[in-house]
Amino acid sequence: MVIKNMEQEEDGKQIALWAYKLSFYHPVTKEYMTFISLPEVNGTWKIIEDLSIN
Repeated sequence: MVIKNMEQEEDGKQIALWAYKLSFYHPVTKEYMTFISLPEVNGTWKIIEDLSIN
């Protein structure tokens, strides 16, 4: 088995993990917090350029 690090991968061949939505209770204030974000549409993420999220 050959293991390569990310610097050795070709452009567009990296593992792409992204959390579109992250929610949790703040540990001190107990406020429920939600963060929503999409990655920039380039490289591996070019596959989402026509994606519409409401």
